[in-house]
Amino acid sequence: MRSQMPYGQGSRMLTLRELCEWLNITERHARQLVARDAIPYRKVGHLLRFPESEVEEWSRPKPRLAVERESAPGPARVSAKPKRPPHVRMVLPKSLIEGPIDQEGEHGQRRSA
Repeated sequence: MRSQMPYGQGSRMLTLRELCEWLNITERHARQLVARDAIPYRKVGHLLRFPESEVEEWSRPKPRLAVERESAPGPARVSAKPKRPPHVRMVLPKSLIEGPIDQEGEHGQRRSA
């Protein structure tokens, strides 16, 4: 029998069940990570094995570089609008604003597209 060493402190290869227990994820999620090649794994025949030390390193957040912190003080702001110069004014063609004329209904009302 193997000694019960805590996860992340050995050089053993984990089974799918052991990996799921350690990371507290479902087997389905673990298989999705494997399919996306997002987690370190090895194939032993038709079985999946996970190198414990590589998974430990993979599961830890990566430290940010000090250069990034200095260049962007405070939280990063993301805008959904594309940036354009302030002097540019967008003008839509009249056909896009009013729509085609040939779509009038029985009573002279326009039908929606």
